[in-house]
Amino acid sequence: MTSELEERIRKRKKKRNRRRLLSFLGFILMLIYIPAIWKWVFSVNHEISVVRTATLEVKIPLEGIFIRNETTLKSPGTGIIIPTVQNGERVAKNKEVASFIQSNMRDVVENYRQMEIEILKRVVSEYDSASGTQRELWKTAIETQIKRLTDLSNSGDLSDAEDIRSRVDRVLEARARYMLEDDLLKDKFKEEKKELERLRSNVQKSVESIVSSKSGVVLYKCDGSEEIYTPDTRYDITLDDIEKAVAGPVNTDKTLTPAEISIKESEPFGKIISNDKCWITFRIPEKQGAEISLQFEKARLNGKEISYEIEIEGIDERIPVIIEKTGEKNDDYQVFTARMSKLIESTMDFRAVKGNLVIKSITGMKIPIRSLFNINEVDDTADLAILKMNKVRFVRVQIAARQDNYAIIENIDTTDTENSVNIFDIYLVNPKNVVEGQVIDK
Repeated sequence: MTSELEERIRKRKKKRNRRRLLSFLGFILMLIYIPAIWKWVFSVNHEISVVRTATLEVKIPLEGIFIRNETTLKSPGTGIIIPTVQNGERVAKNKEVASFIQSNMRDVVENYRQMEIEILKRVVSEYDSASGTQRELWKTAIETQIKRLTDLSNSGDLSDAEDIRSRVDRVLEARARYMLEDDLLKDKFKEEKKELERLRSNVQKSVESIVSSKSGVVLYKCDGSEEIYTPDTRYDITLDDIEKAVAGPVNTDKTLTPAEISIKESEPFGKIISNDKCWITFRIPEKQGAEISLQFEKARLNGKEISYEIEIEGIDERIPVIIEKTGEKNDDYQVFTARMSKLIESTMDFRAVKGNLVIKSITGMKIPIRSLFNINEVDDTADLAILKMNKVRFVRVQIAARQDNYAIIENIDTTDTENSVNIFDIYLVNPKNVVEGQVIDK
């Protein structure tokens, strides 16, 4: 009985000693691995990069209204308008822009026109031996339009195919009329020529010519704002006017030349736009507006002008503009009026627009904004974590410009070489949970 009791006590001691040993070994392992586990759970995988020189364009959003010197074209009666000048083409003063046909005379005029075409076709088919300079002119004109048609086919955009067809028709018609006027052919086509003259006389009695009161570019579209937004009222446009204009969908579609326009008396069907200059009155955020206002006033006192470039949705090219006047402002926006003398034809389809004002283009040390921390919004300074001998060093830098996700930085004191950033320095892209002097493995 005694021996069994001793055996039990011995086994218990052995188990207790084994548990103590395992507990001690577990404690030692915890001391070794807990810091590593802590670092693995809570540390950040630091991304590094190299400071490089790049150019950053600073842009701010704008919304505005185009103002032009526009003269509306109105119908002399109820009927059909047939354009004779293509949309976007320039017309001289007192030259025909379109023809007007009364509704009840449309069929008569169309019959006259078809008869005229048949006569011209007969002329071409009976005598097609033009030679020398004239033949080369016809050939070149036709080849030019064929090349345009080929280019359109390759691009997949056939929106101008009707224009090409009409131009080819005009070339062929001009050729036929040239044959009728040729001294050698007058006798041969005497009867055809008399018939054409009679038809032309009848057509002229039925068709009224609409001429331009000034020279400019033709646009077959009216938006109802031609007499509201004029050069004389460009400085009177308010923030509310711009807000209302851009509230609806902004139209970026190009206008095509219509084959004909059904219209009532005195209704506008198009306009003549002076293409020497136009204006845009726009609004931008108040903060940047205050800076531009200050620059504008300084330039004005020195007898100078300040210019910028604007980007407009729907237009591929940038438009250079010159600031003419500052306007209304509130806590959110500032209004400006700018003058432009280029790309007027490209913008003539637009009234209310959205885009960007390109303030400046600056070259310097470009880094992601997320790499900066402890940013002071008052003086535009921030810290950048750079690596010197694998150790983190915080350097205070000046933010010269920022756009979207990037910034251009400069050294605050260029003479302090110990606390400055240089090209090709290594910096932390994501400086999270780091302290100065920390060792970072590259």
